[in-house]
Amino acid sequence: MSLQSNKILIIGGGIQGCATAYFLAKRGQNVTLIEKDRIGRHASGVNAGGVRRLGRDVLEIPLSLAAMDIWQNLYQEIGEYAKDFHPCFYLKVAVDEAGREIGLMRAEDLSRAGFTHEVWVEDDHIQARLPHLSTPTHGGLLVEGDGWATPWRIVQGFANVAKKHGAKIIEDCRVTSLTKFQDFWQIQTAKGLFEAESVVNCAGAWAAGIARLADDHIFPLEAYAPMLVVTDKRPKILPAVMGVVAHTLSLKQLETGQFVIGGGVRSKASPSINQSDVLLPKLSSSMKLASKLFSEIGNAQVVRCWSGIEGYMPDNLPIIGRGRQNGLFHGFGFSAHGFQLGPGVGEALADLVMGQQPRISLEAFRPDRFVN
Repeated sequence: MSLQSNKILIIGGGIQGCATAYFLAKRGQNVTLIEKDRIGRHASGVNAGGVRRLGRDVLEIPLSLAAMDIWQNLYQEIGEYAKDFHPCFYLKVAVDEAGREIGLMRAEDLSRAGFTHEVWVEDDHIQARLPHLSTPTHGGLLVEGDGWATPWRIVQGFANVAKKHGAKIIEDCRVTSLTKFQDFWQIQTAKGLFEAESVVNCAGAWAAGIARLADDHIFPLEAYAPMLVVTDKRPKILPAVMGVVAHTLSLKQLETGQFVIGGGVRSKASPSINQSDVLLPKLSSSMKLASKLFSEIGNAQVVRCWSGIEGYMPDNLPIIGRGRQNGLFHGFGFSAHGFQLGPGVGEALADLVMGQQPRISLEAFRPDRFVN
């Protein structure tokens, strides 16, 4: 294959890469996205699909709010694929006094910081909205308008609309070298040599390796495998997405009646061979916690369990910003909570690539923050 010239080349076909391709193509930019496997193949396509502002690190909240503006108008961006986003309400309950103290403290801290999207509610409010809850709570944190989505459908939506705006998307295209030659990047891949003025590294758990190819920062990125369980169909009893304060749980019920249970419980991942494990004892602890909230779950049968490969940063905050060399940009390290952020990240990266000011500060996510 001959040399393929592009103005902008994106590496990685998850939600961050596809959203970036969409926003750039929508603005008339010449953009190509390459993915080493398939669009949405890894973390962006196999996560729990939580679309939440709830529980974010305070440094991440402005980005999450900006992303939510896009989610709330998603039909205008990706059309029919937006039907796979299901807004409801997101609730983290306290199951003991220790959780109540943590939750109340967070509500106070956010209020002092000027954020009003998370509110503290007492048990009577929770029981009224969730009459099938099997246990009293000690109150909880609630966000109206958060919800869940079918992750691979949303990723595919951004990819398809990007293509309608002129973006090229090439799958099964692994990068083998990435070098700067004068004012251009040369990217050798399994499908030939590409050349681009700008490269955007959205390669997820593989992104630190891409950065090394470009002689960029050494990122302390580690790969793990978040795990999920889906049950058989049950009567509809849960109209929200739920978590538990100070515990790793994400619980929702699909329109089919199936429960999806996850929330950060993770196993081993081997990015070099595209493999991730499932550890049943860890998943059983999530099942037990979910069953405490709703006894119906204790009677449900597990239909399937799975995991995906995700990249984690030591501070659980992503890397978003410019690399060391001109024309190199990064957007990775979302540590199992990047799905909701995806549209906001795509918009921000498009701004950076085009030399524009993103609508929120990216200072907390700067790529050089781990450099001694």
